[in-house]
Amino acid sequence: MVLWLVAGTGAHAADNELTVAIETDVRGFDTVDGGVLGQTGEIVMRAIQEPLVRWNPSTNEAEPLLATEWETNDDQTEWTFKLRDDVTFHDGSKFDAEDVAHHYNRILDPENKSRSRTFIASIENVEAVDPTTVKFHLAHPWQALLPYLATTSMSGPIPSSDAVDAGTQNRAPVGTGPFKFVEWSSGDRIVVEKNPDYRDADEIKLDRITFRILPDTQTRFASLKSGEVDVIWTDRGPTIVEAKEDPDIVTLTSEGAGAAINLLNGKKEPLSNPLLRKALAHAWNQDALVQISWQNTRPAVTHPLGPVMDCGEANYRHFDIEKAKELLEQYKAETGKTEIPNIVMIHTATPRGRELGEIYQQTAKAAGIPIELQPVDQSTLVKRVFTNDFDISGWRIADGADMGPQLFAYVAPGSSYNLTGFDDPKLADLAMEMRTATTMEERLQKQCDMVSIMNDDGGLLYRGGGRYHAFTRPEVKGVPAPYRGVVDVTRAYIEE
Repeated sequence: MVLWLVAGTGAHAADNELTVAIETDVRGFDTVDGGVLGQTGEIVMRAIQEPLVRWNPSTNEAEPLLATEWETNDDQTEWTFKLRDDVTFHDGSKFDAEDVAHHYNRILDPENKSRSRTFIASIENVEAVDPTTVKFHLAHPWQALLPYLATTSMSGPIPSSDAVDAGTQNRAPVGTGPFKFVEWSSGDRIVVEKNPDYRDADEIKLDRITFRILPDTQTRFASLKSGEVDVIWTDRGPTIVEAKEDPDIVTLTSEGAGAAINLLNGKKEPLSNPLLRKALAHAWNQDALVQISWQNTRPAVTHPLGPVMDCGEANYRHFDIEKAKELLEQYKAETGKTEIPNIVMIHTATPRGRELGEIYQQTAKAAGIPIELQPVDQSTLVKRVFTNDFDISGWRIADGADMGPQLFAYVAPGSSYNLTGFDDPKLADLAMEMRTATTMEERLQKQCDMVSIMNDDGGLLYRGGGRYHAFTRPEVKGVPAPYRGVVDVTRAYIEE
């Protein structure tokens, strides 16, 4: 791969082109067929499709984008949005309220089994009132509506309903964004070109962006240093430390919410036993991972709410081998077992994944818990988690302007994201109280209360909170810090 890179053209050679190195391939761009985007998918999605509103992290408020203004009724169960009337999709069709309604109603239809549905299920349906007016009907007041309409993950960006109906959206996405999809060579690159009909075309300085898929962190970093790529995203501690010390590289950093996590599958034996989950929670050493793998470039956390709310300790089960051993003895006494069963942990076949597995394997062994490691590729890991074919797996709680919808999805009975098997009626009731809270103060406190119960259960273990890094070459301008960990290169330009 390195030889190919050296033999290729420069990152922004003949035309005004930017080359962005991303870690993994994208699963697809259709909200039903693609499933989930992840951080790398969002980087590409932001260039092609747009949501109704834009979220400003500085003010923590929504701003107009495809929608120009909005209002709600007195009980906050109906939200009416006025849309721009000068927007066209890349295929030449006109953007209007029908596209918005088509997109959201498709997600909300349980027959489609969209993985975004649980996050936005407070929306009952979306109505196209007229071509430039769309109305969202909610089941109850929902403080997260605007943040989730602004997201650039699967539920937010509006696709062409024609492309969706034709079945081409997943592999050849059509949106209203500043760049048009050109090609996708799986495992190698995704290419987009400037949309000449974009309404704010004067803001777009690049003619083309090539997203190079380079899973190996050192290859991405070496390519940045050599000038073969212009921008990289990484969460690898050694690379971050080295890059921050390099005067020829620009570091972009942001603080946020969310967390990298370990999932413990409480839906089946042996981890359906809470004593074994709690023992594994105390056998997990987040601080060691933060130091060894992240090299302190991410913080150890006790909750995923980030700087917006301090939940304190929130019943977090700290690393404690003796406590783990004590719980194992209780497990043996309760079950009559004389040995602790073998636990299988799947992890990505990356340096980060291997370090994660090896650290957990060693600390669990010290407590007397055998963990078998199974490296798999990213797509296989996602599939196995969603099909309940795992004991332990690495995962992440994605960052967001409001973490409530994610917390709700992780604990709600019947949710496709209830991946660890939370089935506590008190937690489910608390989640609904959080979801229907009419003030943000109450909503955030309920989120902390939820996290306390989730931490106590031991099914979800943190391995570093939301601090994000991206790196560019000095001549690359106009790239903001990676909000929510996603690099936005849509307004970038090259200053030679």
